[in-house]
Amino acid sequence: YLTESELISKMEHYGIGTDASIATHIENILKRNYAEMIPGGGRRIKPSKLGLTLAQGYHLIDSGLVLPKIRADIENQCDLIAKGLAFKEDVIRKALDLFSDKYEYFTKNIDKMDVLFGSSFARLADVGKAFTRCGLTRRYLMYIQGPPTRLYNKFTETVYPLPAGGITKQWTGRKCPVENCSFEMCLYTCGDPGRTFPLCPSCYNNPRPEWNNFPFGATDINKDAIDRADENKELQISRLSERKGAHHSLVLECPLPDKHPSICDLTVSPDPESGGVFILDVTSSGQKWRLVSTRDPTIIHFPKIVEKVTVLDKVDDITGCHYMQVDFRTDASANLPQELNGETSHVSCFPADIVMQNLITVFRGSERLKAGKSGGRGRGRSGRGGRGRGRGRWD
Repeated sequence: YLTESELISKMEHYGIGTDASIATHIENILKRNYAEMIPGGGRRIKPSKLGLTLAQGYHLIDSGLVLPKIRADIENQCDLIAKGLAFKEDVIRKALDLFSDKYEYFTKNIDKMDVLFGSSFARLADVGKAFTRCGLTRRYLMYIQGPPTRLYNKFTETVYPLPAGGITKQWTGRKCPVENCSFEMCLYTCGDPGRTFPLCPSCYNNPRPEWNNFPFGATDINKDAIDRADENKELQISRLSERKGAHHSLVLECPLPDKHPSICDLTVSPDPESGGVFILDVTSSGQKWRLVSTRDPTIIHFPKIVEKVTVLDKVDDITGCHYMQVDFRTDASANLPQELNGETSHVSCFPADIVMQNLITVFRGSERLKAGKSGGRGRGRSGRGGRGRGRGRWD
């Protein structure tokens, strides 16, 4: 924590206050319980939970209300008046217009702070359970059922909204592969039958321009760091407010962009009908290996003779998709395609692999999860919602 002298130096650096007013500003934040003076040497000032929550709330709605720039600009304008370089009336008019606009915007969005205060000041029993680790603090994020469903860092008073419309689960401590992220990943399941996708809480709320497509309201994110941060805050506000209201913004597809590294690492084929890609469902196992579309409720089922599917590091130069290794059960050699010549391990570039495409079953499910048991999925065109076997989608 900053000492009082360090805080004064910071205020002087950013042009906040004057020699006469700086002490009053510090006294006010202490009186209002936004911070407290830690007993002992050094006179260190510790932000309180109320102060942190207010700062996070202001930052979420309008960063200008909590960052030092606007306050410093006002101080600079006052200096110009004193030096005869600006007219008092002009400075007052501009300041009133600026803060009038900010006040109007803030009052329209003040309910967005409810979620943050509800998370920060709820009883511990209501806060939820430790879920995944934050990549910034390495502290556990608390899972709050909501609505809206979110993860909450009680040490930084930060809220990470989660997608609505599916089920979010832990994923055995895996870290996000994005540089400087390192948040622990979750798994997000939606649709019927369920399709499961990787989910990084931080990347979901802070998409980057290099990922190209930004689902669920995050479009055309500016490459400027400040503008991008503002866009991401607006996205968070939108998600929180929509899920608090009667009409939820449901996420019925992969919550991360297709160019996110965790999705790229699992991509084995484009999905031309939806504009998305097919990735290996990371919950596949046993005799139920499958690929799922990121933008469409389409599932590709491998036959039961397949024992394991592994996405390889090797990438096809034309499609940009990963090769995959398909291992067949050794006791099913009699049912293997003739083209495999009895080999029980096959490396496949799926979009161009006729052998594998003749083995799979393509099924189109429902976007939404169903409460009861789902009906039989069938096989080929005869099953409920079936889309047939073969190469139809890649011709």
